Amino acid sequence: MPAATKEGSWTEEEAKCVKIITDAAKGSNGYYPRNYSFCYDATHYVARWVAYPMHSYYTSGSYNDAEFYQDPSFTTDEQIGWTFSYDVDTGNGTTTDYDRGHQIAKAQRTVTDLARKQTNYYTNMTPQYWSLNQQNWQQLEAKERGEWMCNDTLYMVSGCHFDNYDFTIPNRDGKTCPVPTHYFKVMLRTKSGNTGKKVQECSADELICAGYWVTNSSKAVPQIKSVAEIEQLTGFTFFVNVPNAPKSTYTASDWE
Repeated sequence: MPAATKEGSWTEEEAKCVKIITDAAKGSNGYYPRNYSFCYDATHYVARWVAYPMHSYYTSGSYNDAEFYQDPSFTTDEQIGWTFSYDVDTGNGTTTDYDRGHQIAKAQRTVTDLARKQTNYYTNMTPQYWSLNQQNWQQLEAKERGEWMCNDTLYMVSGCHFDNYDFTIPNRDGKTCPVPTHYFKVMLRTKSGNTGKKVQECSADELICAGYWVTNSSKAVPQIKSVAEIEQLTGFTFFVNVPNAPKSTYTASDWE
């Protein structure tokens, strides 16, 4: 789970960190592992980051709940409203230039009904430009459950970033929603993908990690960067419990 330092006028201490538990993959100790964890900024109605494991278990099954739900961890006033589209006033009526972009994609959790439902909580959604959400961002999500995934666990963090809060869009329930200026993903896994070891037990040579950074706009292309570069851009510190994570280096071909 990431930790955070100062980011403009906002710090992680002003937000609420939540661990979402799912009925998927019950452990031998009787506990259910997390579906995902997130750090929620109720002032701006967004999760600043969402951290989640990726493994073929979670993408097995065929659950396909398309409804949206209020997150029971928060009040109605603390999360975006009850309709799908973010409407933007064009002066000639309205247009829906922004989707409710999922931080953890709903396609990443098809193993059970509850696991899928939890990705459709409003707290997992942000105002993301529709063509980014449905094209380049979606392509990265496909890689999470495709070529990036391995027999060992792939660890993902997706998040949004605000250089400023100047651009806002109205929600249909009357809330004014700031629009993120950027989005990011960071990824960590074992290099071979078949060690059978926890990432905390691996040497730096056994691990690979990298990140993607993209502007929230219509034609933006995600740019691959080191995890250290994403940390500098966001003010967050990622993979704090993996001391050997090679956050300053990456091999682009591992993630393209």
